[in-house]
Amino acid sequence: MISKRRGIIIGVALLAAGGVLALLFYKGRKPMVDWRETYEASSTAPYGTALFMELAKGYFNADSIQVLRDSIRGVLPVEAERGTYLFVGEAVYMDSADQEQLLKFVAAGNTAFVSSKSLPYQLGLRLYDTLCTQRQWGGYSYYEDSLAYTGFYPAPLQMDSALRCEYRTFGKLRPYHWSYLPDSLLCTEAEANGLEPIGGSPGYTHFARQPYGAGYFYLHTMPLALSNLSLVDSNGLAYVSRLFAFWDAAGPVYWDRYAQVPESSDFDFPLAERSLSDKSPLQYILSQPPLAWAWYLLLALGLLFLLFRSKRQQRIVPVLEPNRNTSLEFVRAIGRLAFLQNKHRQLALQQMRLLQQHIRERYHISLAEPNPVLAQQLSSRSGIALPHIERLLTYYRNIQSSPHLSGKALAEFHQLIYHFYQHSK
Repeated sequence: MISKRRGIIIGVALLAAGGVLALLFYKGRKPMVDWRETYEASSTAPYGTALFMELAKGYFNADSIQVLRDSIRGVLPVEAERGTYLFVGEAVYMDSADQEQLLKFVAAGNTAFVSSKSLPYQLGLRLYDTLCTQRQWGGYSYYEDSLAYTGFYPAPLQMDSALRCEYRTFGKLRPYHWSYLPDSLLCTEAEANGLEPIGGSPGYTHFARQPYGAGYFYLHTMPLALSNLSLVDSNGLAYVSRLFAFWDAAGPVYWDRYAQVPESSDFDFPLAERSLSDKSPLQYILSQPPLAWAWYLLLALGLLFLLFRSKRQQRIVPVLEPNRNTSLEFVRAIGRLAFLQNKHRQLALQQMRLLQQHIRERYHISLAEPNPVLAQQLSSRSGIALPHIERLLTYYRNIQSSPHLSGKALAEFHQLIYHFYQHSK
């Protein structure tokens, strides 16, 4: 027989479940606004790109725009057809085969426009091999603010006022990490085939062009400028119309949705299979009233089960042996080989590149960009004492400028980096 106390609990739980169902099926409720940065071409949410897609259809031939939902390998042509590869999203995922296909596509005389907050590291290295001398690819830099402004540098394309971009969640302004191309990546006028700045704001380059083979790469670091939220006014439309001036309207357009991933994704490992449909199974279930009622009833029963099951004792969880990380053994073997061959400076430069990438991704600080308060910023964000950071940066600069490195200096530099990895927060 059910006790009085348990009966009250069951009654309250059923009333709560009924209230949730009533709220979910209330016809007069306001629709929820999706504040995620999806950059989906069919989405009218603030950070969708439905407006940008409509403008692209007006500039290009609408039938020539092909949305790619699978790998570009074997899809992008390798001959000149005045085509445009288009990507708009938080971050780009491409394996080596996809990167090679894109490079061949551009080298043949086509155009690639990539608007994202970051660029695959290996793709950046491939592009930067032909750029300025005595410079090193370090990726994009970041600054934090709730607002950002951008425009164009060439006189014919200059706007009456810069485009104002803002980041909002649930209607409120929020701080945001805005990406830009640091001055250390921009070549001087005397250096041929350099990364040419095209647009941005004072102190921040958001748009640049890089010749590659017979074509061009256009690197755009502010995908938020192409979202619905930024294009609702006339200034946003003026910005996009000037952006299209850099593309060839006569050729086909390949809009890549497959390579879009969140900025926080780990690009070193393959991603799971992508969905080939705009609608998920759950979206279909919720669109059918009988299935939707069954779904919410299942959720309510699950909550009731958890409520009455929570007091029971959980069985003992077996202890499993942790997986071995063989990649670390491989890295150590390569390091020992380089050390035995007295390639001390090459080994140190490799450690520097890994350290630079780690600091940029974790603390949004670029070691390649000159900054008088760099040591203080890195110390406060990582929790490492300032004297240790200053010593590490001194070794970092000395190794960059010196053509040789002794084994003792390499060992000391390794100890400094090891201490940083072990004790940073």
